[in-house]
Amino acid sequence: MNSKIAAEIQAEQDHGRAKYGRGPDDIEHDDSHSEDEWHMYIAEHNDRARLLTPVSRRQRLIAVAGLAVSAIEASDRQRLVANKQAEP
Repeated sequence: MNSKIAAEIQAEQDHGRAKYGRGPDDIEHDDSHSEDEWHMYIAEHNDRARLLTPVSRRQRLIAVAGLAVSAIEASDRQRLVANKQAEP
């Protein structure tokens, strides 16, 4: 992946966590969402992207990518916790 795009996606994740959580390192907020909620958030942002100018659409797609990466990370952490709880 292009390092500039990866940095933009990371910055978008930090922005989202600062806006909706308790700061850019607040993964607990991310982990509180179900996979269905993540899909809904991603779909909403993606739907809005269709109506925007190319410049704004690109930024909205960065937001979609940030949400998708956050969703994957949260899902992985939730599975790790579930697996540890299932151990004897």
